[in-house]
Amino acid sequence: MKKIISYSSKFLLLWFAVPLAYSQVNTVRIIPPLNSELSSINAKAILARQISDRSNVKIVDDDTAELNITLLVEKKDSPESYSIIENGDTSLKIIGSDERGLLYGIGKFLRTSSFDQDGFSASEWEGSSSPNGKVRGMYFASHFNNFYEAAPIQEVLNYVEELVLWGVNYLVFTYPVWQFEGMDDVKAKNMASRLNQIMSAAKSNGMKVGLIQVPNGGFKTTPKEFLNVPVPDALGRRGNFGVNLDPANPQAHALLLKQAKEQLELFKSVGLDAIIFWPYDEGGCGCDDCWPWGARGFPKLSKEISSLAREKYPEIEIVLSTWVFDTPEAGEWKGLSEFLQSDQSWADYIMADSHEDYPPYPLDIEVPGGLPLLNFPEISMWGQSPWGGYGANPLANRLQGLWDQTDNKLSGGFPYSEGIYEDINKVICTQLYWDRSRSTSSIVKEYIAYEFSPKVVDEVAKVFEIFEANHSRKKIDSNALEAFRLVKQADRKLTPQIRKSWRWRIVYLRAVIDKELYLKKELKGEVLKKAFEELTEIYHAGNSHDMPIHPPVIE
Repeated sequence: MKKIISYSSKFLLLWFAVPLAYSQVNTVRIIPPLNSELSSINAKAILARQISDRSNVKIVDDDTAELNITLLVEKKDSPESYSIIENGDTSLKIIGSDERGLLYGIGKFLRTSSFDQDGFSASEWEGSSSPNGKVRGMYFASHFNNFYEAAPIQEVLNYVEELVLWGVNYLVFTYPVWQFEGMDDVKAKNMASRLNQIMSAAKSNGMKVGLIQVPNGGFKTTPKEFLNVPVPDALGRRGNFGVNLDPANPQAHALLLKQAKEQLELFKSVGLDAIIFWPYDEGGCGCDDCWPWGARGFPKLSKEISSLAREKYPEIEIVLSTWVFDTPEAGEWKGLSEFLQSDQSWADYIMADSHEDYPPYPLDIEVPGGLPLLNFPEISMWGQSPWGGYGANPLANRLQGLWDQTDNKLSGGFPYSEGIYEDINKVICTQLYWDRSRSTSSIVKEYIAYEFSPKVVDEVAKVFEIFEANHSRKKIDSNALEAFRLVKQADRKLTPQIRKSWRWRIVYLRAVIDKELYLKKELKGEVLKKAFEELTEIYHAGNSHDMPIHPPVIE
């Protein structure tokens, strides 16, 4: 095997530009750690499944294998790090500093291997890597009957496994009380059961799990006399399904604490590692005792519920979101800082982001409480409607610009996901959390090489650039024809497995849809109808809410 040795994060990207003498193999043996814990045991199965799903390689358990991969866990001071080293001409070692690090090393091995029509060529990348960002999370918005709520559970569990390999170490969900009549609602019970299943799978793959919850959110059956005073909303962004409570009302306050205890109890079998308190959309109260919400009612109620959470889960991490602290005259940023001056020990992180640029207050003035700072990138909804309705929505340039604004001040984040159509954006964010110095363009190339083929990196990277340039549905240019030509060209180079995969199909269908929209200037025709029907099937969106992820319907 030809050696490529590097410990520099920048050099790790060069394998795209340098042709390597990969050695093709037909049989692989995977040797698990001798003293493996649960996630290490899963590591062998994950590696075997990924190789088998992407190629015709046979996984064997004897010494006849052409390639032997030894998995090891060697405790080191750098958590979640990994190394890949050669161990002779026909074997290599993937070494994690802990169980998570081993999984991330497996991901790097897979991404630097080659799966194409010529077969499986094992990675020749050698080196070590450790993450910059402690929190490399993802928020699965489990509502609106989107993919996370509607897809067959095994598809969601498979997706969780695939995200782990890119370095995701936190997965959080919402328990959308506003969708339910109460805790005894069958739909509420089904949601709790589903979330427990996904959380359990995430934990078995080394992830931490948690909830994003609105502290004053209520069920559909909330008594009207408990409801909040509407919050000022000059920008029209502070959503309201009509079931937010007023915590200054003693009876409403008691009900909110009771509901919080009940919701925390729902996940006792799995165990929660994090809770993110959410101020708006949903949330908020505009009464005299609570307003400005982000400076008064919100942190006060969040602090109370955080005490309940720590009683049940002593190691739980508390994140305060500042989403839609967008009205300067409300003084919520400054007010939150003042609230936390006396006691910030109950919170662990501040999470900030906005619909446009990153909020300037925590970058230019201070992070409230001096706490570590996270982001919440909008990877799903920005600039299109319906979200995801047209296929893949790569946003590499936008995400690069937003990342550059934060000037290396982030400890990680939780991108907001409504489904699988923004898969490439998830990967971009996760890899930026892992290595602050990476460019989004290099991450895109690594994604294309792994998920599709090294042979189509140039074509598909150009396609993604065109997709982003044509992100607005009202401004699709003639370059949509070039994107379609490049996608057709790349399609011929892919394996049958990849050509049929959902990741490739959402790229292919986006190219088809954009071409048709450019040529016809309207949502009509059999070609568009079939494309939207296939996307609906991929997303399991037949019964979803129209706005989030249901493609347009053409009669």
